[in-house]
Amino acid sequence: MKSLVIGYNHPAKDKRVMRTVAALKKLGIVYYQFSGSAMPIEEEDLHYFAIEKQFMQGRFSLQKRRNFDKRILGLIRNTNCDLIYFHGFPSSMPLKVFKFARKMGKKIIYDLHEIMPVHFLPEKLSFLSPLMWHILRAQLKIVNGLVGVSDEATRMMLDKVRSNIRALTVQNYAKCAVSLSESDVKKNEIIVVGLTNRNFCINDRLLKTLKNDFRIVSIGAHCDFADEELPFMEYKSMMERLSKAKFTLLAHHSRSDLNFANDIYSLPNKFFDSLAAGTPVILAKRFISMKRIIDETNTGVVLNLIEDADEDLRKLQNALDHYDEYIENLKIHKHEFMWDESKEAVFKDFVLSIMKS
Repeated sequence: MKSLVIGYNHPAKDKRVMRTVAALKKLGIVYYQFSGSAMPIEEEDLHYFAIEKQFMQGRFSLQKRRNFDKRILGLIRNTNCDLIYFHGFPSSMPLKVFKFARKMGKKIIYDLHEIMPVHFLPEKLSFLSPLMWHILRAQLKIVNGLVGVSDEATRMMLDKVRSNIRALTVQNYAKCAVSLSESDVKKNEIIVVGLTNRNFCINDRLLKTLKNDFRIVSIGAHCDFADEELPFMEYKSMMERLSKAKFTLLAHHSRSDLNFANDIYSLPNKFFDSLAAGTPVILAKRFISMKRIIDETNTGVVLNLIEDADEDLRKLQNALDHYDEYIENLKIHKHEFMWDESKEAVFKDFVLSIMKS
């Protein structure tokens, strides 16, 4: 079996894309397109294509995007493969690329890292959302399989477009877990997961109390209310640093609507990284998909973070009083938070079922 993985705008070492590449390589030869210019050393069964949108010809973004999609189209035309696995939305040719691949007799799997119809458009263009849902409906009639990041996000998309396409959820699991020993002492700090404080929604009184009791640390991103900002770290170093904190905080939002579907149904990388590092999370209750996992495993504390600071403070104190229980639950469930051979086997079975259909 030969596979072409379209990483689209994702860099060569993107965790989710590389996970696909590694799994498909066990099923046969893989051709891998990524965004970048530096070519990794090729392996016997892995061949690279570096295609980056910003280096395409054209004075304007739309021209570059169009020429980028033409290069993707050419890659599909000239690559001898059985499966094309898309990790991106061909924005200037959202149907043409899929139709061309299908006409060539290829099987197609579409991996949506986000809820595409609501994520793709900036907030000021949200009135075009019905058009994006129409495009997704048409795309899913062409492709053979869908991969989503959370059960809730996948279900929302399929229900909205009334599709019964074969689908699989592949969450953004951590690469590895950190083993905590009895002698490990957690620092009295909270690591912020997300962007700047403009993208955080947290009660001022609660934040003030947190800053009185904990040092707040950010990693690899600017945060105005952090006591310390650490630079970007390689994955292993980042996981070790996460493992030393008392909690991580997930309270970000990407739109003015705090119930924006792409946020509340998200399962971001840092969520699983934190849990696999053995660090409980402080989670905004509006995050439905993450809350379900926290409730099932009892590995964090779910707070309102916007209103009712008194109740949040009581819950946080209760979490501190029972902190050892969280750590024990993280040890029990750590393999649920990381990518391993059993999850890869489920993924490969899904791919093979698509190939046989």
